[in-house]
Amino acid sequence: MIVLTVEKRKFVLIEPYSNEPIVESTAEQRAAYEKWVQFDEMAHCYITASMSNVLQQKHQNMDTTTQIMEGLQKIFGHRGHQAQRAAIRSIMNIRMKLGMPVRDHMLAFIAQFNVAELLGVEIQSKT
Repeated sequence: MIVLTVEKRKFVLIEPYSNEPIVESTAEQRAAYEKWVQFDEMAHCYITASMSNVLQQKHQNMDTTTQIMEGLQKIFGHRGHQAQRAAIRSIMNIRMKLGMPVRDHMLAFIAQFNVAELLGVEIQSKT
């Protein structure tokens, strides 16, 4: 997820793109579809590469990352509340290690917020 977030490709996990271009489609529509397909394939590779072999076999017939995420949600979704609390706990406990570049620390921090967001955690700011 970190790579997808940093590369601004996280949208393929959230937005299913079902409008395959037809003959009458404009060049913009075709380009948007091709971009989505390219990023979806990249996300698909990242996700399957980080799975165990058993999970890879269960999800090998799924075409999009959205389908994979839905399949993982069915398998692990019952742990949602525990996962949300763990995500909040990891945000609260993240510490910058001595000698660690600020950039790396901030990327790790942002990644933790993205994980919490994907788990459905709503974080309200005080203004």
